[in-house]
Amino acid sequence: MKRLHFFMIRDTRTREDYERAKKHLESLDGILRVEYEMDAGIVGIEYEAEKISKDDLKEEAGKLGYRLLV
Repeated sequence: MKRLHFFMIRDTRTREDYERAKKHLESLDGILRVEYEMDAGIVGIEYEAEKISKDDLKEEAGKLGYRLLV
């Protein structure tokens, strides 16, 4: 089942940080789309819940030094 979830993203300071997080998340199995609003500090992730969970997304962002908050 497809899900779209919005997270607050922390510890990102530049457009390059957002692009780095986006590229990494898009590379994961089960991710359909990643979009962000830098000024608001929000990232929207559309994903297949059967393949990846919200906790997995948080863990993957953490590997890059970023935090996703619900």
